[in-house]
Amino acid sequence: MSQFADELRSLVDDLAASGRTDLWGSLCDLGLPRVGIDEERGGSGGSLDDLLVVVESLAGHGVGVPVVEASTADWVLGHTRALDGDLSTILLLDRAPDVASGTLTAELTAVPWARDATRLVLCAPHCAPLLVDLRHTSVTVRDADSIAGDPRDTVTLAHTPVIALDAAPSHEAVRERLALLWSAAVLGAARGAYRLTKSYVSEREQFGAPLLKIPAVSGNLARMRVQLVQAEAASALAREAAPLSGAAEIVRITTAAAATEIARIAHQLHGAMGITEEYPLHRLTRRLWSWRDAVASERRWAESLGRRAAEAGETGVWTRITTTGR
Repeated sequence: MSQFADELRSLVDDLAASGRTDLWGSLCDLGLPRVGIDEERGGSGGSLDDLLVVVESLAGHGVGVPVVEASTADWVLGHTRALDGDLSTILLLDRAPDVASGTLTAELTAVPWARDATRLVLCAPHCAPLLVDLRHTSVTVRDADSIAGDPRDTVTLAHTPVIALDAAPSHEAVRERLALLWSAAVLGAARGAYRLTKSYVSEREQFGAPLLKIPAVSGNLARMRVQLVQAEAASALAREAAPLSGAAEIVRITTAAAATEIARIAHQLHGAMGITEEYPLHRLTRRLWSWRDAVASERRWAESLGRRAAEAGETGVWTRITTTGR
């Protein structure tokens, strides 16, 4: 992580806490969604670790903006062309589509922020990423939302022209980058939910004492902290690990499990207060439920990790487990 990480975190925290209506515009004006992309490619410079700080800090405030999708789409596009000011989004596919004729006909579901984007990058295994112009007359976008209220639209393509991005990163590299970014988002939202819950049970009194004095409450708060520490450890490991080492799967599994447990305990300790529209907890927990399954579910990440272990064999797995710092 660069020496500017603390300043970057402070800047993002101030922006997210300001309550401004055009937060995304302010982030773009400062170039924050393009942190982690080389300046010569139209980015803002910095490293992926710096971008993870931006994502984690925004998520800690329960903010829903397309920073993960736009930054990843621009990272892919930056390998092939100059970037402009338009919003791009990205979608991973399970299998390569048929584009032999240079066009694509398909119905794509849960496309993030498609209603606001002008370009869509499609990444599938064993083929170059594809670029779709969402403004083309053959494209239809039907609005839909995730459980968090963020756009997850349905895009219908009817013989829509596509461009192959031959010099772009592979599907595996894109998938791993998204895994790290969504894990940072989950970690940030989990921290936010923990802080809010700790503050609530420390200030709210029952029988003349703070709720925190009740053993069952303090025990559950400790369990939240344990889940948070596990997620932080997995995140730190993933940031230092070699590409395609399995660390991305580990951090997604760990943060997904933490998201489930932290959201459950947070609502349990808040009681009825936690489900009111005016109280901010739901902005964090609904995003925990949504973001834990971004790209793939916890089970699919576990299956992917299992396949890696099987391919490595007994010796490879044992070496991976016992080697210090890996």
